[in-house]
Amino acid sequence: MLKPRIQPDSNDKVTFTESKWVESNKTLTEEYEKLTIPELGLKEAINVYEPLCARYNKDVKDLDPVKKTKLAMLCNTFIQETMRRENVVDWSALNETSRADIPKWVKNGLALISCGYAEDLTDLVISEQPMSSRTSRIHYMDIKTEKSKGRVPEGQRIFDALRGFNGDDEVSNHEIKNEAVGSAGATDYQHTCPYVPIIPDSIRITDGNQVIECDRNGNLVGNVGTPSGIYNNKVNYITGLMGFVFAASTTGPVTVTYAYNIEVAALEVLPRYGIALRSIEITAIPRAISAFWSQQSVFDFMNDFGVDAEPTILDAGGKIIMAEKFKHISKHLYNSANGGTMVFDNRNPTGIDYQQHIDSFGILLTRLQNEIWQNTQRVRPNRMIHSPDIWFLLQYTKGFQAEGGPGQTDALAGPKKSGTLTNHNITCVCDPTFPPRSGVLTYRGDEMTNTAAVCANYIPIYRAPIHQKGFHKDTALLTEYALHNVNTEMMGRIEVTNL
Repeated sequence: MLKPRIQPDSNDKVTFTESKWVESNKTLTEEYEKLTIPELGLKEAINVYEPLCARYNKDVKDLDPVKKTKLAMLCNTFIQETMRRENVVDWSALNETSRADIPKWVKNGLALISCGYAEDLTDLVISEQPMSSRTSRIHYMDIKTEKSKGRVPEGQRIFDALRGFNGDDEVSNHEIKNEAVGSAGATDYQHTCPYVPIIPDSIRITDGNQVIECDRNGNLVGNVGTPSGIYNNKVNYITGLMGFVFAASTTGPVTVTYAYNIEVAALEVLPRYGIALRSIEITAIPRAISAFWSQQSVFDFMNDFGVDAEPTILDAGGKIIMAEKFKHISKHLYNSANGGTMVFDNRNPTGIDYQQHIDSFGILLTRLQNEIWQNTQRVRPNRMIHSPDIWFLLQYTKGFQAEGGPGQTDALAGPKKSGTLTNHNITCVCDPTFPPRSGVLTYRGDEMTNTAAVCANYIPIYRAPIHQKGFHKDTALLTEYALHNVNTEMMGRIEVTNL
């Protein structure tokens, strides 16, 4: 009996890079080069990567290992779903599908997944992560302080997995700024500084008005009053204990700023940090369509056009689902973009050559990339989806290397890779259904948390067994995936006016 494969799930990793993920699933990937499933009647080995080989004109060994691994995991999910289905359904009892048809159905199902994946550009613009179950969790790791230090409180998130570095320079340095001593309205205060030994002549105590400092000999001087008992206007540099009297009642919260000697400080004195994990649950949502046809129409189709209607019907359904999926993702990215908007006026100013004016498109693009980098402290966008009517701007932007051109035809319908803006490190995809005169910049990374958004695939495309009743047949196709925004500020919009 075929057993479910248990392998690392990228959804359950904190920083699971694609290279590590590929290596951990190497055995599974190799298995799908010569796949046999005797228990489902699939005895002749099949290579699920053949559509990828044909699409990219490469041998199996030369294919992108990430694409191979993702396809293997998606096919594996299909097989596991089939196995689960067989365990609860008596296939032989179904009058529309005999057990002898199962091998053909499984083989066709794998071929449909492979072909759909080979023609799909989704993974080019968004990080695709296979899901091993319909519901998964994405885990993020943050770095937090575990001990307060001056004005940095305990538990402050100083590195955010989604937003990058979130602090200043105050945790690891030797200065302690504005450490709380006491509230306003008094004259006598006692305080023990936790970061010791204190460096002489570094102490500054204030309520925002009065100032007390040290004289390097342990005496506190400045706006001090008459010492009394423990409030003796002195500081112990080794223990950090100080007691002092202000010359007048304080009018604001009292704080102390000082520095400590890191080199001789005890380990328990040093500021501490810790890691914190948080998670978000995502669930795949289905999309489905069905087809219904008569046996007579199949005969007529063959006689009139010489084409087998049934594979054509199934292929058409697969194309519709994949096209709607890409449209869903591109629209989602555009609507979610929160990292800024670049507006390019297509009219060139008086006295400026049009090509020189188009050069400013690349300058504005760089500014938006850098704005997003500054705001996120993590990334510069590296992917663009754009409408066909602004393709020409890319073509005449310095550093653009075209992949194709408007009006050129190939085996692909719908969205296609338009080229690469090498000076900006941006891969461009043209989507004919995208909002006119616009585009979206996004970041596609190789980690679940180091990317703008994720498309988590559970079932890329699944075809139900063909059901026959009388002289009619029907079937259904579905896909299940989840869209999740990791950081909307990693995405920005492009708008072109006066086109």
